[in-house]
Amino acid sequence: MSEPRGLRRGNWSVTELERLRQLLPRRGVETMAALLRRSVASVHRKAAEMLRVPTRRGDWTASDDQLLRESFGALDLHLLSLALGRQPADVRRRAEFLRTAVRSGPWTRAEDTLLKDLYGTRSDADLEVCLSRTTADIGAAARRLCLAKDKRFAAQSEPAAVLPQRMPRWTAGEVERLRAMYPDRQNLEVARLLGRTVTSVANKANQLGLKKGPQVLTDIGRKNVGLRYGRGDGDDGAEAADAVATP
Repeated sequence: MSEPRGLRRGNWSVTELERLRQLLPRRGVETMAALLRRSVASVHRKAAEMLRVPTRRGDWTASDDQLLRESFGALDLHLLSLALGRQPADVRRRAEFLRTAVRSGPWTRAEDTLLKDLYGTRSDADLEVCLSRTTADIGAAARRLCLAKDKRFAAQSEPAAVLPQRMPRWTAGEVERLRAMYPDRQNLEVARLLGRTVTSVANKANQLGLKKGPQVLTDIGRKNVGLRYGRGDGDDGAEAADAVATP
């Protein structure tokens, strides 16, 4: 069977390799293949070549655990094993340890940020490993942050009978409220007021050509600087991190 037309072939450019290196651990092979317009097989081969590190034994380090948390559910076991320099059985055992080392209590800024980044494209079972939180705790945090699974991911990973219900169409009244609120409020606040997900708000605002006002953009920039250097807290940080990726 021939590959779809338009796919890139041949040598990889420096830009492609850098994008693959930066995004692959959290985005996975199939998403990167679509982003780079390369075949899945080509991306998998290059990923295996790029990720391979010398075989390691002994205790797991904090950086090992961080890579496993960020990549679990995005990379298959073979690639994860290459990236960690561990045997597949060791990776499986460590993943189960992280799943059962359950955290409790208030969520940190770092946890909120990681959940926002991973929630749309990971199953709840995978997120238990990524965050060492229970499914119920993850679900509550997702509702607090107005998150939802990406439609394509949900369609591919869930049986049709249990797919989440689609958000209702935007009414004229909701659109008018969005137009009024969007320029002067951050997306998480707008989503909560409208009873929609942050993604739904961002997509509709983009469709309507809405933009943030100067003061909100200034606040977002300030809060993102705070996130980068460990300042700021609570939902403000979550809103700022989300607003960076929205129009």
